[in-house]
Amino acid sequence: KVRRYHKYSRKELQWLAASIVIMAVIVGFDDGRETFSLVPWLGNFLLGLVAIAVAVFARESAKRVTGLEQGYSIEFKPVLYGLLGGLIVAFMSYGKIPLLAYSGMRMHTMEQHRLGYYRYQLGYFTQGKIALFGILANVFLAVLFKLLVFLPDAVTEKFVFVNVLFAITNVLPIHMLDGANLMYASRIIYAFTLGAVLGLSALLLLPGIHIAIVIIGTVAFGILFWALLLRFLERPA
Repeated sequence: KVRRYHKYSRKELQWLAASIVIMAVIVGFDDGRETFSLVPWLGNFLLGLVAIAVAVFARESAKRVTGLEQGYSIEFKPVLYGLLGGLIVAFMSYGKIPLLAYSGMRMHTMEQHRLGYYRYQLGYFTQGKIALFGILANVFLAVLFKLLVFLPDAVTEKFVFVNVLFAITNVLPIHMLDGANLMYASRIIYAFTLGAVLGLSALLLLPGIHIAIVIIGTVAFGILFWALLLRFLERPA
């Protein structure tokens, strides 16, 4: 299935390329220097461009493979207001608040691959499952690059930062983003995922932290958000 249906259309590739460049501008707007210098800025921009391209194709591939496993082909849909909003916020905050909300998805039923499924129609849980794997792809990359200590610090920090940004932005319950699909699928799973992503992101950005502490803290944050949901939002009337 992957070999036959994983391909991107020309239109998808064009939108993906445009989205990657726009998000590279958003991430590279502030290079951390007090004064603008073209050569260092270009170096920071190109590094961000590569990191974003890797993160984007990892999350889109994860969603496509999960969709194929469920009997659906996944079509990439750009979120124009997310890209425009990210640019506006980046300019207004001088790059201090980067938002990487760029994609939604359209699911097409592959009838010949869904024979034997009890429920044939598309359900919220299936959408949430596919969205969850998109978020997990960025979480996995962030942890992976944190472990690759042999890479230059600038490369590790950029790749971790970019994937953390993707995970945080796309877990938000905003229309067309993965977080909204996951929340409609299961509020319990969404609460745990939201807490885990926020906890993981905060811990990964701390310098010199041990990966075991990151994992324990991630699970603890997820359980905390899950417990808060049950305590305050899921109480019986």
